[in-house]
Amino acid sequence: MKKLALLLAALSVASVSYAKEVMPVAEVATEPAVVEEVKAAPVLRVTSVGQYIEIDNTSSANGRGVEDIGEAVHFGNYASLALGDKWTFDLMARKSWTADTDDGMHSDNHRIELAATRHFENFTLGVKWRGESTYDRLYIPVSYDFGLVSGWATPAYVFGNDGGEDGVQDHFYMEAEPIQLNYGPVTLAYYIELFDYNGDGQAIYNKNGFTGSVMESDYAHQVRLRSQLFSTDNFRLGAEYRYQFAQDVKYKNEKDGQENNRHIAIINAAYDVTENLTIDGYYQYEFNKYEDHGRNENWSDDYYGEFYLGWTYKF
Repeated sequence: MKKLALLLAALSVASVSYAKEVMPVAEVATEPAVVEEVKAAPVLRVTSVGQYIEIDNTSSANGRGVEDIGEAVHFGNYASLALGDKWTFDLMARKSWTADTDDGMHSDNHRIELAATRHFENFTLGVKWRGESTYDRLYIPVSYDFGLVSGWATPAYVFGNDGGEDGVQDHFYMEAEPIQLNYGPVTLAYYIELFDYNGDGQAIYNKNGFTGSVMESDYAHQVRLRSQLFSTDNFRLGAEYRYQFAQDVKYKNEKDGQENNRHIAIINAAYDVTENLTIDGYYQYEFNKYEDHGRNENWSDDYYGEFYLGWTYKF
């Protein structure tokens, strides 16, 4: 009996040992831990700041400009910001003075601009507000760029202060280069600028007061050719020629207005003082060539000059 019990015990131990060798131990499957990626919210950052001075000289302009230095001297301050890589914002504040060797400098006007732009793959869409003492202007700027062909337009509505000599009548305004053909450093563009006045139109004044003319619209067309002439690692020199080949001016209950087929030459340059600081400037000269269209204003051909110098610091 004892022998039988010992035999059974030995068989049970052997069977357990055999089962451990033959039957694999089941492993508990575990799923990898899921780590959620948390994206940081876009941060509004300043990308650049700068200042500029601009002097506009119309002293020979048939009595329209009465100052012998410049019609206006402008001093501007501006800053650009970005939110992520899709939004940019621009701010500009400018003060203007008239300048004359006899009367000195006198405060003349101010301008504030605020703009926001949404950037897409091949085009941009924005909104901009400009305020001056005589008007407020709301723009919807758009642009596109497909390499060889690009363009831009800034349609706007102008809310004017229509009282007195400096008054502005409400009107639709647009400035645009709808077609730019780009080849290497050379660009050929078509440009249009238009004013289309509401209501009774825009009363025209000169230094002698109201001229008796009221403008309904003014459309100007130009062809523009520009190119970079020379460049190094930190210096760029460019030039542009503009020809205003047509201007259509309509006056209320009158003949067509005077046409100005102007020629415009611009020379511009930029110098990188450091990786972040750039100084840039340009000089613009316009030769105005008038076609009377029977208005008997007898304007002589004249000129307009514009000088700009500024700096920009990029962060």
